[in-house]
Amino acid sequence: MVGVCLHQPNFMPWTKLMAKIAASDVYVVYDSVQFTRTEYHNRQRIRASSGPMLLSVPVRNAKHRQRLCEVRLVEDSDWRGYHLRILEQEYRRSPFFGEVFPLVAQVYQRPHRMLVDFNIDLVATLCEYLECRTKIVKATDLSHDGDNTDRLIQLTIAVGGDEHITSTWGTDRKYIEWGRVADAGLKVRTHEFTHPVYRQQFDPFVPYLGVLDLVFAQGRAAAETIARSSDFPYAPI
Repeated sequence: MVGVCLHQPNFMPWTKLMAKIAASDVYVVYDSVQFTRTEYHNRQRIRASSGPMLLSVPVRNAKHRQRLCEVRLVEDSDWRGYHLRILEQEYRRSPFFGEVFPLVAQVYQRPHRMLVDFNIDLVATLCEYLECRTKIVKATDLSHDGDNTDRLIQLTIAVGGDEHITSTWGTDRKYIEWGRVADAGLKVRTHEFTHPVYRQQFDPFVPYLGVLDLVFAQGRAAAETIARSSDFPYAPI
């Protein structure tokens, strides 16, 4: 079986998304959907000494209904340097800072112009460090159209998948017709996630941060923590 997950290319994904990516053979970066500032496409929480802190990646004024693949980074400010200074300030005493921070800094120092490319580079770098061999493919490099269900089926099949890995089956989000997915010959595995508790730099423990918080704390052992946080039973459809 070839398991495929689809998800927007979020900035510094949180642990749940990283777990789904790590459990997949192929991660289809859903960059053909609409960019929205209310999601985590260009922002994420980290753990500062004073509590949770939001890091935001500045983007050029996005047009109405602009697709993620069209969103450009702001190039005339030192947001990259600011992010790195904040990460160093808040995480320099974490156990694996010296091992992980240089990898992150390398991503920030590359001349990305598009938000999607920056986000993918950061995810790919973390995957490589955690020895996660998931293949990453952009949706915009694949042919797909129709409604949400059509596109899910087409993108999964396009990368050779025969099972789709999802976090939304069985939830209140009803934008996919799962019966049609099954009729297309695809199995569905549902992601059941329990947030791990681990030793952070500061008390009390704060969940739902970018996965970088966990990686700074545990290094490559974070891969095992991520794997233990999830179960992927087949959906009964």
